[in-house]
Amino acid sequence: MSNSTQEQWSVAAKAYPQTGDIGKPSSLPNATETLFSQMDLTHPISQASAILDVGSGPGNCLARLIDTFGSQLLPNTRLIASDFSVGMAEQVLKRQNMEQGANALWQRVEVKVLDAQELEGIEDGSISHITGTHVYNLVTDGRKALQAALRVLKPGGVVGMTTVSVAEWMELMALAARKIRGDHAPEFKLPVSFCTVEGIRGEFKMVGLEEVFVEEVDSYMDVTDPSPIINNFIRGGNPGALMFVRDYSEEEMDRFVEEWLRLVRERHPKEPMMLKGVSIVAIGKK
Repeated sequence: MSNSTQEQWSVAAKAYPQTGDIGKPSSLPNATETLFSQMDLTHPISQASAILDVGSGPGNCLARLIDTFGSQLLPNTRLIASDFSVGMAEQVLKRQNMEQGANALWQRVEVKVLDAQELEGIEDGSISHITGTHVYNLVTDGRKALQAALRVLKPGGVVGMTTVSVAEWMELMALAARKIRGDHAPEFKLPVSFCTVEGIRGEFKMVGLEEVFVEEVDSYMDVTDPSPIINNFIRGGNPGALMFVRDYSEEEMDRFVEEWLRLVRERHPKEPMMLKGVSIVAIGKK
């Protein structure tokens, strides 16, 4: 990944919420709960020797895993949070400092700055479980990232991912951008290979992972209070929003936010205002 993209995520890390995603309930809780339950069925988390969270962000997925399965972990299970953004790694370290007093498992969390496409420094065959929530569809080369995951997995180890196939918030941002910039507005299309059930099955097959579970999961983002998504995401410099508003002036940004809110209220005039999403949860086994 480029240094500019790393810097963008580091800047966004300061505004990134540490309670889930940009709205709640968001795509993350539903998809992540399904991810954990299916991983546990495939290779019990209670038997995990090392769990690697790829693209950990500020540690939301790892925190949920600790809360849900922490009591089942072996005394020597390694917990590794990795992200290619220094800013995100710093957020995990801050979270570790805050949480370790209440939960000793946080003292075992290893924080690493790693590219998901390389996982440099992680030994071959050393990891039993890999999680990646909304990562493999965002990296430059998702297949390369899967190959890196396969390299570090133990025989019988599992990699679990969540990706997005439908996101109403993104659709409305694209419409708002077109209102501001007309035909010059960017068009963003999710990569078919990692944002469709068929595409992910094909990628698993290409790298040699055995497909265990690939399924769409409906989700909803509550934007009745739109301030989190506006402040933490649109105005917070998140690369997901920058694809639409990268070079906007302050005046254009204000118009964009106003138009996005208008579209939300037009589609969802009654509270709670819930934006529809569809995630894909996929589990592959070595």
